[in-house]
Amino acid sequence: MDTLNCPSCGSRNVGKVGTGQFYCWDCYIEFSLSHRGIRMYSVEQDGELTRIEPQLGSEGALR
Repeated sequence: MDTLNCPSCGSRNVGKVGTGQFYCWDCYIEFSLSHRGIRMYSVEQDGELTRIEPQLGSEGALR
């Protein structure tokens, strides 16, 4: 199995929490992989997930 890197910080300290769902232990985000692409979420204190919208830098690249 290939090692998965976090799409936010690039860390390899990622664990699987469900089918196509992963958690980064370094930047504390949850993300999902699907045919629609990558979606990132912050985990709130009550456990609720809040979607993080990708931010574009000055060159149009994801930050």
